[in-house]
Amino acid sequence: MHSELSFVPKILLCGDEAEFISRVGKRSFNIVGHVKFFGEIDGKPLNFFQDKKIFFNGKFQDTNGFLKYLVTSDVDYLLFTNVNEFHAVCYFLRTNNFWTKKIITIDVFNSSTRNFFYDSEAEFHLFAWLKILSVKSLLDVDAYFSQGKVFTKLENDLTEIDCISETPLLPMLENIYAHAYKNFAEVGFKHYDAALIVERPPQDFIAAFNFLENFSDRVIIFVRNGSELEHYIAGNTKNFADIKALRTTNGIWLLLTRQKPPENFCMYVVTHKPTPHVSKLPEGYKIIHAVRTLNADLGYLGDDTGDNISELNPYLNEITALYWFWKNADDDVVGLSHYRRFFTESNDLTFAYDKILTRDAALKILDRYDIIIKRVLLHDCSQREATIVSSGRDLTMFAESVLKKYLTQAQPDYVDVFDSAWSLSTIYGCNMFVARRNVFDAYCKWLFSFLIDATRETLRMIDYKKLSTTQKRIMGFFAERLLHVWLMKNRLRVKELNGMLVNDI
Repeated sequence: MHSELSFVPKILLCGDEAEFISRVGKRSFNIVGHVKFFGEIDGKPLNFFQDKKIFFNGKFQDTNGFLKYLVTSDVDYLLFTNVNEFHAVCYFLRTNNFWTKKIITIDVFNSSTRNFFYDSEAEFHLFAWLKILSVKSLLDVDAYFSQGKVFTKLENDLTEIDCISETPLLPMLENIYAHAYKNFAEVGFKHYDAALIVERPPQDFIAAFNFLENFSDRVIIFVRNGSELEHYIAGNTKNFADIKALRTTNGIWLLLTRQKPPENFCMYVVTHKPTPHVSKLPEGYKIIHAVRTLNADLGYLGDDTGDNISELNPYLNEITALYWFWKNADDDVVGLSHYRRFFTESNDLTFAYDKILTRDAALKILDRYDIIIKRVLLHDCSQREATIVSSGRDLTMFAESVLKKYLTQAQPDYVDVFDSAWSLSTIYGCNMFVARRNVFDAYCKWLFSFLIDATRETLRMIDYKKLSTTQKRIMGFFAERLLHVWLMKNRLRVKELNGMLVNDI
């Protein structure tokens, strides 16, 4: 994610240029001028304290004019190669009520691991600003804080900060963070109040801002005075829903809130027979006919067009509809509901159409959560034992062994969680959910990496003609429980809602 920056520091040099170049090594820089405070110029002595003048770019200049120039964006640093001169000048300026963090020594310049700017107070300002903004969680994308001068959380108990760092951090630097991830894959689906990135050229900034959409709606970035990025953002304010700013010595912190276009919402209501719901459902609900490939067309959208597994419905239940709208639809927010079961925010589970979860209510919930699921069901026995009751021990154990074989091949990190989930007496049932596309895609990519192959093997190995209708659905029972397995392994903000059951159809 981290991008090489185009920023090359503009240095006003006080000292011998040859010495500076020999000591600075491979660091990028641009010497924009030379300045002398002490010494001899063309046989004339120069003493900054006595003369109130300096020798700047080949001529004597008044100190006040020079200091005004120093705080412009034409200079990033006034850099001293002689530490004694540095301290002398700094003492004089401070006693005359002038100071800027642009004045540094060559050792300080070399010790900074950042390849952008040096402003030791910028991060202190940021910590305070996070409190004002009530940013409770922050993703430090470029491990910004670990590269600076802050080694603890200071008084930052309000904001939990995670970072991404490909290289291990020194133990003390880990004090800053709650978690240090190696990459975005380890972050998973965790969502933050804001993401922090370092300054980038405009094109790289745009790419990073868009990439972070799945992690946060807001991005914090430091923008140097006079930089390309400053000009870009100033000319494109309409691209952001909101901009908040905090001015510091060398630039400005910006909190940029992304604009969110209207989201295409679809709740697929799975059915396999005529339903009275069509005209009564809320906006965004759509009937989908599962197993249409094996039955008469009911006039609804079917799961048997395009890329589909409709013929597996007798064995996988509503999973065939789930596969269809994963492969053939492009809804921004998607969900699955049974033809007899609907989400509701009400605790009164008596069915009524006006209590069905609406599009607006679902989107409001998903502003705070990653997925909506049906409230957990509790049993007096484990999920394995419940399946044995409905399908028989031999069939259950065989189907479990086949499923686990393919899970081990495709998703080995989930095997332990699978075993644990099957020993629980709880389940998020009926394959019901609502989620944004990125979460939905991730779940389906995981689920179908092994489920279809496992189902087809059972069809080859078992004489399904000898099984009851319930027993034929053995892989469907397993599939229904796999959402629970996936949720246990991933960091999602889960919202449980009740489900209403329609009993008369």
